[in-house]
Amino acid sequence: MKSSGNPLDEANFRSTYAALFFGVPNQGMDISSLVPMVEGQDNLPFLMNLGKDSELLRDLHRDFCSKFDFKDSIIISYYETERSPTAKAVSYSN
Repeated sequence: MKSSGNPLDEANFRSTYAALFFGVPNQGMDISSLVPMVEGQDNLPFLMNLGKDSELLRDLHRDFCSKFDFKDSIIISYYETERSPTAKAVSYSN
């Protein structure tokens, strides 16, 4: 383990048997259809951090893996292989 945490953190990492994360876009997602929906809104920077070129997601992935670098650690990833429909903007007119 890297020495970048306190002893309690290290003990917690070593005692973790399993963790499941659902719906985590840890390799980024295609946000091209979502950007126009939030353009000019306060949540645009949050959305940009979920994109495929996100430096934040790369850093989080690297940091996560470094916390479980024990010789007996195994990280198994499951992911969808089918494309899901994406969000689309709908305009309503009266």
